[in-house]
Amino acid sequence: MESIAEWLASLGLSRYAQLFAENGIDRPVLRDLTDEDLKELGVLLGHRRTMLRAIARLGAIAES
Repeated sequence: MESIAEWLASLGLSRYAQLFAENGIDRPVLRDLTDEDLKELGVLLGHRRTMLRAIARLGAIAES
């Protein structure tokens, strides 16, 4: 299982790795994140959409 930093890097969003670490966001928490959560953290709109799509894919894989 990849780390949050690796996951973000795979999305081209490494710039948020420190932010996620500072806010205690780990793999189990990812599936609970909402657009509003990401907005509150200061994640740009386009990046929020990218992350939310990727989180949905993680959820689909976990349910398979």
